[in-house]
Formats: sequence, C-alpha cells, structure tokens
Amino acid sequence: MAFSSSKNLVLNLIKSNLSFYSFSKETGRVRNENLQVFNKKKWNKINLIETTNSFLLLPHKLPEFLKNINIDKTIEFETKSLKKVEKINDINLTFFYSENMNVKKADNINHIGKILLNEFLNNRSKSKEVYIATLQKKLYVCIIENKKLLFYNQFEFNGSNYIKYILLIFDEYNLDRKKNAINILDKSFIQTPLKNFFNKINLYKKSIFEIIEEYYG
Repeated sequence: MAFSSSKNLVLNLIKSNLSFYSFSKETGRVRNENLQVFNKKKWNKINLIETTNSFLLLPHKLPEFLKNINIDKTIEFETKSLKKVEKINDINLTFFYSENMNVKKADNINHIGKILLNEFLNNRSKSKEVYIATLQKKLYVCIIENKKLLFYNQFEFNGSNYIKYILLIFDEYNLDRKKNAINILDKSFIQTPLKNFFNKINLYKKSIFEIIEEYYG
C-alpha cells in the first residue's frame, strides 16, 4: 500500500516467493503488483516485508555449546542469498533473502516475523497467549508468555489443513483448547472450522496490515 502526506510518499510491499504485493488495511486485501510499482512514482521510502521461511530465531546471548556451531547451515537458502540479522528484545532473528535490481531499491527490508513479534512481545498479558495471522496461504503462529517468546513459526497451508498445526502446537505447549484463547488477526477466520476445535477465539485489536503500517510509523 502506498500512503502519502504533503512531504512523503511511502510504498509498503510484501514479498512472497517471487511476487510482490501491496495491501489495503481498510479491506484486508492484497493486490499482486508487477515490477513497475518500484518505478511508478518517486517514492520517498520503500519498505519491503520478506515472508521467507529461511529464517532462524535464537537468543541474543547464545549458550556456550552453540557458539562454535555454524547454525546457518541448519537453514535452507540459496547460495547467493543475502543474510540479515534483526534484534527483537533478547532474540536474534536471522533470515536470508534474494536480492535483485528492484529489491535493491528498498530502503528497509524486514522479516514479517520481526514485525509480528515486535507487536506481540509488547502486550502485557502474563499468561500464555496464542496469536495467529494468515497471509497469502501462509499461517503465522506465535505463543507469548509474560513478554517472553515461547514459540514462533510459519507454515504453508491449503484449505483447512492449518488446523493440524495449531492442534500440534497446543499439545506441545500443554495448552487447553477449552480455556486458552486464540487471538486471530484475520476476521474471516472467526467463522472457519477452527471454532469446532477451540472454545475461545478472539479477534485481535489490529489486522496484520495495521501492524505493518504502525511498525514503519
């Protein structure tokens, strides 16, 4: 989505695989953009949001046994990919992305995980909170307890098979499907088969697009 003031013209783009998408926070819809979007106007700033699965989350201060291990080798990425490390509180998010002439035009390149975690880790709840966002057939799941990250991952999904991922995560973290709430960032998910498995499904106060726009100010 592009937004402007009297002085600034800003482009926020989401990159998924080889495609670029703009979005509207009002409608909650994304639109596929061709590469001309980078040159359409004289942008004051271009923010690019990567959704690659080639990422890794680790404590900022690594345990001794991990310091001499090349952990990057545990991530699948192309040989010519660029690496970026982003700090989120006491966590480092490392991700790899492909750069081309258009990507080089971006002023900021951030991973969607950083943007979501930056939002959720600032919430005040001391109990375990589950957050679920969806974007372009990808599910983002996060569990926070007392401003500490317990779990974050993202999965490709088709139809309603995303439910199996959430069920497995609930089992792994001893969450009660009747008592523990799920905070959904996509209002269309409120009426999905999800309600057949979980008693408490809340619509989060912001959409994923509102979070992205607030992150970039």
